[in-house]
Amino acid sequence: MTVIDKDVDSFALLGSEFNGNTIVGIGFDKAIMEEAGIQFQDAVICTTDSDEVNVLIGKIAKDIFMVPLVVARLYDPRKAKIFESLGIKTISTTGYGVDRAIELLSYDKMDSVSLLGAKGDTEFVRIHATANVEGASAAELTSVGDYELIAIVRGKTSFLPKPEEIIRTDDILYFAVDVTKKPKLKVFLGI
Repeated sequence: MTVIDKDVDSFALLGSEFNGNTIVGIGFDKAIMEEAGIQFQDAVICTTDSDEVNVLIGKIAKDIFMVPLVVARLYDPRKAKIFESLGIKTISTTGYGVDRAIELLSYDKMDSVSLLGAKGDTEFVRIHATANVEGASAAELTSVGDYELIAIVRGKTSFLPKPEEIIRTDDILYFAVDVTKKPKLKVFLGI
């Protein structure tokens, strides 16, 4: 892994465990990119504080150096469709931050673990089992196409539940859920 930054002091933020390369320079400078070995990379992540610089770096990486996977951080989520039309995958820190804040306020007993897909249509959530679901089977906690129980943590072990697995109050349940069905799951579980 190689990190490019115009400010040498920024590399200290990588932490003492970072064992990659660092290069001082402008991220869209062709010579700097070549020094970083961009022509041999499978992926580039663009995380400057400018959406426009991130798309410029991304376009150079894709169009000149033929990097197959380019991801750019966006501050303005309205630009996502433009970036994606250029073949650049996006992460909107602003959009994610707002969504996460709303979720933390709304789903205090349901923690988001991960969003999947470019639009975040599917989500992995973690739920502490309550008395409402104690004694239910794993099969009873699935609504095909809406949500599915995919893993259970019980004590110090985790496992993929068989349909007949019986839920205990102290279990931690992991679900894959269609994000539009999260309210349905919350009501079903009584949380």
